[in-house]
Amino acid sequence: MSDFQTIIAGMLDEYLRDLETLVNTDCGTHNKAGVDAVTRYVRERMRAFGAEVIDFPQEKFGDMVYARWRGRGRARIVMIGHLDTVYADGTAAQLPFHRLGSRLKGPGVNDMKSGVLSGLYAARAIVQAGFDQFAEIGLFCNSEEEVGSPVSRELYPQFVRGADAALVLEPARENGAIVSARKGVGHYKITVHGKSAHAGVEPEKGANANLALAHHIIAFQGLNGFLPGLTVNVGVVRGGTRPNVVSETAIAEVDVRIVRASDAAPLEQAMREILAREVVPGTRAELSGGISNPPMEKTEATARLVELAKQAARELGFEIEDVATGGGSDGNYTAALGVPTLDGLGPVGGRGHNALEEYVDANSIVPRTALLAKLIVTIARQ
Repeated sequence: MSDFQTIIAGMLDEYLRDLETLVNTDCGTHNKAGVDAVTRYVRERMRAFGAEVIDFPQEKFGDMVYARWRGRGRARIVMIGHLDTVYADGTAAQLPFHRLGSRLKGPGVNDMKSGVLSGLYAARAIVQAGFDQFAEIGLFCNSEEEVGSPVSRELYPQFVRGADAALVLEPARENGAIVSARKGVGHYKITVHGKSAHAGVEPEKGANANLALAHHIIAFQGLNGFLPGLTVNVGVVRGGTRPNVVSETAIAEVDVRIVRASDAAPLEQAMREILAREVVPGTRAELSGGISNPPMEKTEATARLVELAKQAARELGFEIEDVATGGGSDGNYTAALGVPTLDGLGPVGGRGHNALEEYVDANSIVPRTALLAKLIVTIARQ
């Protein structure tokens, strides 16, 4: 066992008690009281572990908190986690924290209460080991990641910009892989305007917006693969008022995922060209929306972080790989600030957003928290 593994193994019982407390607290994004309760608990642990704590009180969402450990070196490393879940009130009582073999289960155990605790305990282990050759180790916990971080994304520049690394505490993949790239996420809306008419008496006087939208949907779905890694999904469709009325308005909501920030402009151009076609006489279509979550691209600096993480894992006695994923996280925002970002640094787990099946591999907590601590120290020494 490495020193960090030994230190963290000695903290495991305490970590598990903390995890049980957090999992057994309902804290869906829109349950401010529940998220605030989790924030208070985490804040107390931050202070107990020697951090200076900065509060970010909120009116609509749960309160947010930033912990800062100061050292005598030059590196500044920021960890990012979130305290909200996707689950409705009452889920914690119905499916409380429990162990099933090697799996720890309960709402939010994987996404991402175990990750937040790994960040806390990694910082604690570094301090306990006596390492102080860093300027600052930070841990920011937001309260609205599950709805796209609308508030916290505006806070990141003040403490993330200029950092040597941003380490996101989302769970490692089920095969143990960390995440080195994430697609950008876009939300668009197609609105088709037509002309209503009586469908039985004088349909020729109408212009069917539903029919035009159907043509546009087929064309939009045909954009899949138009650029490498691009995905387009028309997920919601609404149109018309009654069966006997030619539809005057039709709307579709579209999800897109891009690999590179530079993909947004040609994609939008292609979408607008599709909608410029008058596929049904008398109709017109317009596009609104945009890329809401920029891609986390695997840059040279990110690749360097991956190599440092792989070397740290080897020294701890195991191997890891890095993967790209289509889902977004707060890592997308830190990467967009030009900060080298690595994600998936929480414990190994899976089935997030599924209350019955979500789990964390209990056997991964010590080695993955030790990996996080060792990676922070390695970055600081570099």
